[in-house]
Amino acid sequence: MNWLKIVSILIVIDAIVILLKPDFVKTYIGMLAEGAKIYLAAILKAVFGLIFLFGVSNKCTLPWVIVATGIVALAGAVFIIAMPQKARNMAGWFATKSNTTLRFLAIIYLFIGALLVYSA
Repeated sequence: MNWLKIVSILIVIDAIVILLKPDFVKTYIGMLAEGAKIYLAAILKAVFGLIFLFGVSNKCTLPWVIVATGIVALAGAVFIIAMPQKARNMAGWFATKSNTTLRFLAIIYLFIGALLVYSA
């Protein structure tokens, strides 16, 4: 099993956790939005983006999905570094959403994660 498949499975697990415990995610997002911790999120996004970009191979079922995910993750990391206050505001916006809204977003996240697992 390669890194790409492992990260994709972690994304699915993360989506399931959000579905089951949306309050935990609110706390986690609020914690990451404080101070310099927002840069930890940028580093994680950049690492995942690089894993997706460099992990794509001819064995992948849908390589364009993996490349697109890597590009979006790297763009998100650049956004956080370039505009940390706007990133904090966005994190605050997610932290104030209802559990139903977070669960709906988690379902979308789960489908994306499942697509990544299939593609890897």
